[in-house]
Amino acid sequence: MKQNKHTNLWLEVLVIAASLFALMLLLYFVMIVSFQNGASSISVTMKMAERIAVGVFEEPTQEEIESVSLMIRYGAHLALFFIVGLVTAFVSMVICRKYFRIIGILVSGVICYGLAYYTEYYKQYIDGRHFHVSDVSLNWYGSLAGIICMVVSYFLNRLLVKLSS
Repeated sequence: MKQNKHTNLWLEVLVIAASLFALMLLLYFVMIVSFQNGASSISVTMKMAERIAVGVFEEPTQEEIESVSLMIRYGAHLALFFIVGLVTAFVSMVICRKYFRIIGILVSGVICYGLAYYTEYYKQYIDGRHFHVSDVSLNWYGSLAGIICMVVSYFLNRLLVKLSS
């Protein structure tokens, strides 16, 4: 019995360490993407927008390409921070157990909001980039959706475990 507890403890430490490592890699990726200079960021987005616009419209106008570019930007904010919220909530739920999970979820929300605001705030110091409150909102809503998704999946998992036993 003692051997089994010892093995479970090492497995738990391994899961926590792997989760924290994955979170740090994700945050590093967010920083790299967020802190590109303006010309590089616009160039990548416009190339993608042109390809998508050609597939959607027969002969896209510049206005249609810019609209697609805007949708790509908004989608990227939401998707990237959805993943950040999901992973942050997962790590907090792995680290914080029992009744402390609520505190872990609140802390993950604070971390996500801080990251959402900081990445946008810092952009005003990068050439060709600007601070947009709407982007902070998109980042926060994406993170919040990821956190909610993780919490709902946790409760659904608990419900399924109870129903199966």
